[in-house]
This record gives sequence, structure tokens and C-alpha cells, in this order.
Amino acid sequence: MIQAFIPGIPQPQGSKAAFKRGQKIVMVESNRKLPAWRKLVTEKLEAANASCQPLEGAVALDVMFFLPRPKSVTRAFPSVKPDLDKLCRSIGDSATDAGVVNDDSQIVEIVAYKCYASDELPAGALVTLSEFIGVSLDK
Repeated sequence: MIQAFIPGIPQPQGSKAAFKRGQKIVMVESNRKLPAWRKLVTEKLEAANASCQPLEGAVALDVMFFLPRPKSVTRAFPSVKPDLDKLCRSIGDSATDAGVVNDDSQIVEIVAYKCYASDELPAGALVTLSEFIGVSLDK
């Protein structure tokens, strides 16, 4: 099992912008803050997995995102952007970059939550990757 807390404001991955450069179309992440977030996640996961081999086989990802609450917001949960699946995508790709898994396609289960950060729970993400021990549907 590998667990790490990544401080900061979680960033979504997935929305792309297309540009034409000469005769080619180039797709670029539209989120300018994503590279710094991915780098931080990768560094924290590498440190948590220091001197260990990548997880083999099926992997479970558990992640809790703590998002800053805007001052004017009174709702209990961040039921607005960023999308939870896009937040998870940045974690899966960073886990591959960190060498925690050989490929994020190994992730067969994701349990994820978005909640607001507080004084006790600062903005960031608590990430846990572990061997999947669930029951296969084909048995």
C-alpha cells in the first residue's frame, strides 16, 4: 500500500485546447496549473514508494480531494467544477509517472470524494494506492 498527502489545490486533467501549427493540429491541456500539480503528485508518490517496486496486477485507488471553499459559498459539498473524474485522471497519470504502477490501466477500482478543506483539513489530496482485493465479477 502506498499513501501520500499532496498539499495544494487539486487540478483536473482532461480538457484540451487545439491549435494549428503549420500543417499539424496540436492538442494542449487547457489547465495551465496542471503541470505543477502533476509534478507535485508525482514527487510525493515517488517519496512514499521509495525503494519499492511498482504495484503489480489490479490496483485500487482511494482518493479524497480537499478543495478550498470560496468565501461566499454555504453549500455543504463542492458539487460544482472541477469534475471528480478529471481530478482522478491527474492522480492516475501521476502514479504512472512516479513508478507506483506500471500503467494507470491497472487501476480497476476508484473510490473518490470531493469535500471542502478546513483549518483541520488543508487543501490537497489524500491518495492511497493498494493491491485490489475485491471479488472478480467473472467468478
